[in-house]
Amino acid sequence: MRTLLFQDRKGFIKYLIGCGILITEYILTNLAIAEIAGVVQTRSMDDLLKYSIFALFAFIYAALIFIASRLLRIGFMRDTTLRIRMEAFKNIMTKTTRSFNRKLRNEYISNLVNDINTFEGKYFHALLNLFFGASIYSVSLLILFYLDYRLALMMLLVSLGVFFINRSFQKRTIKMQEEVQRSNEAFTVNVSNTFSGLEILKLNRIEDRFLLNSMKETDRLERRKANYFIFTFWQGRFSNFLGFITTILILYYVISTAEEGFDLARLMFTFSMASSTIWPITEIMPLFNVLKSNATIIENILKRDEDSEKTDEVMQYAFDRDIEIRNLSFSYEDKIVLKDANLKIEKGKKYLLKGSSGAGKSTLINLLSKVHEHYQGEILVDGVNLKQIREDSFNEHASFIYQDVFLFEDTIRNNIALFREYPEAEMENAVKGAGLKSLLEKKEQGLSEVIEENGKNLSGGERQRISIARAIIRKPQILFADEVTSALDETLGRHVEDTILSLDTTVIAISHRFYKGVSEKYDYVIEIVNGGITLKTMEAYLEGVQYE
Repeated sequence: MRTLLFQDRKGFIKYLIGCGILITEYILTNLAIAEIAGVVQTRSMDDLLKYSIFALFAFIYAALIFIASRLLRIGFMRDTTLRIRMEAFKNIMTKTTRSFNRKLRNEYISNLVNDINTFEGKYFHALLNLFFGASIYSVSLLILFYLDYRLALMMLLVSLGVFFINRSFQKRTIKMQEEVQRSNEAFTVNVSNTFSGLEILKLNRIEDRFLLNSMKETDRLERRKANYFIFTFWQGRFSNFLGFITTILILYYVISTAEEGFDLARLMFTFSMASSTIWPITEIMPLFNVLKSNATIIENILKRDEDSEKTDEVMQYAFDRDIEIRNLSFSYEDKIVLKDANLKIEKGKKYLLKGSSGAGKSTLINLLSKVHEHYQGEILVDGVNLKQIREDSFNEHASFIYQDVFLFEDTIRNNIALFREYPEAEMENAVKGAGLKSLLEKKEQGLSEVIEENGKNLSGGERQRISIARAIIRKPQILFADEVTSALDETLGRHVEDTILSLDTTVIAISHRFYKGVSEKYDYVIEIVNGGITLKTMEAYLEGVQYE
């Protein structure tokens, strides 16, 4: 957190000045009050007029200082919050795929929205009051040493005692704030999932069950928030109690040590400065706990993952000969998916991946694409261990076509090119290869037609074809396809699969469909059965297959 604050040193200095100048208004106001109180002793109308004018000046000065302080502070507060949002978003965007998938998407949304909004609302308010309180304490203690050094020494010892008593609440405060954060994440995920599947819930008349779950999550969140607020409230009340008792003792000391003919204005100012060394301390530690708990949350959001800082991923992805799998084993918890599997994938060949549901087809693709790395055995790309290859380099040379297609709320062109620049001839080739001609003919603006949120104005087949066009235009070294034609009709499915098989790239595809006259173009069939991998030529595979 300290690093974030110091990134804009000039802004931070202005922020400190904005906090510090408030102390002048505080001291001036207290001095004016003390002098006016002194008029009671002198009963001088001249003094009353003089110090009334002084008090009016102090009031006007206080208003101007507050405005100046606000102007000095607001820019830094805004820029720091913006920087945190940008850093948090950058941290998410630069995660490795395996690291990103450790959390649900909606948890990231909760971090970016709920947690940072909470930080913005509480952190700078606490920081201002912390600096202000520390300034009051320091200046008041120095003035008190001038007025009464014995009282100053006593207040120094008392304030340190109060500080350490309050500090004992710190760990509990931070823990409770983190519990609120986790409950916020769980609540956001639960609500988002419920809304995403609301249509299915209503059709199956089970919305009451999910409503009950949502109410439980809401209750858990509100209870933890209430516990946090109650704890911090009573922490503050306890601190105030200590301050109240100390103030009474200060008053007793000041009155009991006053000599005959004492100066009432000086006595009042001494009492005010002594009180100002205890009240800030009763507030500082609760504020410090708020700062610490919110800073911990932000630091957790911005924390770089170990995967993102791997030092062994140093090699570039270069697939010129083959990918070899040696004695590969992989398990999900207690379920063995692959066991001592061996396979060689040749550059430029087309592989059809077959197996029953849950056999491990998608798992094999995830292993080959660096999504999973906790496996036994080796995956070698031209002899280089896949674990040593940089993920960004791999992603640059690989393309994926999934059943679940994500589309941006942007033009068809940008959804195909993914905001990169491509020659018009390459765009035309991708459109033709993916069978998008008929779609573009129906759109008045063609490639410039804007797609609604995640393709709401497109059919499933149209969305899939845009995904295929994305893969074609990138000219990848290797293409992974998962049930590409499942949402397409027979004619278009044959066309799309024929296009994929005609690409000058290595293809590894999962498909339950078999298009006679097209699917035979695969060079090999990879079968996964009981954790083992068998490689057959298409001719050998077809000898045991019957199809219409």
